[in-house]
Amino acid sequence: TTCGCLGRLAWLRRALVVAAGADAARMQCSPAFGRNCRPILEAVVETKLFATAKVVLEVGSGPGEHGPYFLAELEDPPKWQSTDVSPEACASADARADKAGLLGAAMPPAKVLDVGSRDWPVEDGAYGAAIAINVIHIAPHDFPALFAGIARALAPGGAFGIYDTWTFSGDFVGPNNARFDASLRAQGYSGVPSIEACDAAAADCGLRRRDTLYLPANNQFVVYVKDA
Repeated sequence: TTCGCLGRLAWLRRALVVAAGADAARMQCSPAFGRNCRPILEAVVETKLFATAKVVLEVGSGPGEHGPYFLAELEDPPKWQSTDVSPEACASADARADKAGLLGAAMPPAKVLDVGSRDWPVEDGAYGAAIAINVIHIAPHDFPALFAGIARALAPGGAFGIYDTWTFSGDFVGPNNARFDASLRAQGYSGVPSIEACDAAAADCGLRRRDTLYLPANNQFVVYVKDA
């Protein structure tokens, strides 16, 4: 009947509203995303980070905002695997991928991954590229574990792009980063790392630094490449 159809339609609408509300509740936000998404995308394009990558591994995806944004902007988007140490962040990444219509083949469900762990839940040699955005300064200074995990995950010749800030020969890039480092350490985080420490840990795993770009707000985008 007409009344029955209208009743089912009203129920379906309510169900869709509830589902949308549940997704919205799961979706976290990063205040920095709106400021850094475009400069990072431009750095990715300039360095040809994803040029030959069929699958990209994002380490420390956080709310999962960058993956859908990049896939929407890139001409030939790769498959994107989000990861984070937080199950809640992984749920947020999945909700954002689902909202963008990408969850599944383009963006498989996010995986819980601790960058300091020696056992990563990803397939060795399966990724043409990897990326980490605002991860190193809050991660433990266990650079050997981070770069060792990336080196295992990357295919030969694969590239690892990192957006963050470093000290170079002991000097911060801009006075605000010295204050940023002090604030991080006061909160118990590892703080701004030195590029030399990263280079050394990367070299031990067969990765070499190829690119260093200086971006707005005294941030940098660094690319390491795995030996072919």
